[in-house]
Amino acid sequence: MIKVLFIIQDDRLPSSRIRVLNLLPEIQKYGIETDVVQYPKNNLDKISLIKKCANYDITYLQKKLLSPVDAFLLRKFARKLIFDFDDAIYYRQYDHKTSRSWSRYKKFKYLIKQVDIVVAGNRILADNAGWLNKNVFILPSAVETRNIPLKEHNGPDDKTIIGWVGGEVNLPYLKILSHSVLPRLSMEHKIDFRILSSKTIEIPSVEVTFIPWSLETQEREIALFDIGVMPLPDNKYTEGKCAYKALQYMAASVPPVCSDVGVNSDIIENGRDGFVVQSEDEYYNVLSMLIENKDLRIKMGHNARIKVEGNYSIPIIGKKLSNILKL
Repeated sequence: MIKVLFIIQDDRLPSSRIRVLNLLPEIQKYGIETDVVQYPKNNLDKISLIKKCANYDITYLQKKLLSPVDAFLLRKFARKLIFDFDDAIYYRQYDHKTSRSWSRYKKFKYLIKQVDIVVAGNRILADNAGWLNKNVFILPSAVETRNIPLKEHNGPDDKTIIGWVGGEVNLPYLKILSHSVLPRLSMEHKIDFRILSSKTIEIPSVEVTFIPWSLETQEREIALFDIGVMPLPDNKYTEGKCAYKALQYMAASVPPVCSDVGVNSDIIENGRDGFVVQSEDEYYNVLSMLIENKDLRIKMGHNARIKVEGNYSIPIIGKKLSNILKL
């Protein structure tokens, strides 16, 4: 029996939930014993936790960038140390110059050199860690596919629901659509733009429906979308994203329309199970086509669902993680 201590940032954060908590029941099926703790803020609690790592076969640190001193101590006590990350955590999110945060990068570089294994959410993140550590594995983020609501197409067709799900911090990305794409679509079609988040924005000339996000209701709300969107600016930070929004839409049989940034084009086969687009005009053209062609939405949503079940579901990713832990 392998004993693994998972150290997360916060059980309320999406990354902690998606990359660790959701996968625990699956990896336990493969004979792995798990405990989970949040990384403490108090120095005495940090020391106590670091010493505790000596009692486990593996210490699995999820996304938390440690100071070089804390990383050194963790390396000293952990029998085997794994670091997992799913964002370009060494860049600033809204820095248009796309320069590194040197304080974060210093921590990242030191930590990656210390660990035995790096688990990266996609190939771009893996490349950024690969020159620092030879033992890098790609583990995509997993979505729930079991017993979740799927898009139904037997409702009224008076409006097309275009939806976006995400945290408040990502709301500025909707500017890509709010400037001209959604207003143009609203002039020509009856659409309802739904924002599933903790906050909302107003878009002039567009009917916007705000739906407060909750873990318990998000899957049901996503399944009401006709189309799911994921607009992103193209910069070093967004290149590292793991396309989780797209995967959520696809799991619900909702066709995604996403910016061609990072690994979105790796996950979505353009024109088969979704679209990746490179400009506002492409967003407008693709969304118009999907609004006008319900049969295409149904076909693409079906293809998307099959892909996610076979490649990005919790059982699939949980098994891959268990294999990494057994190396």
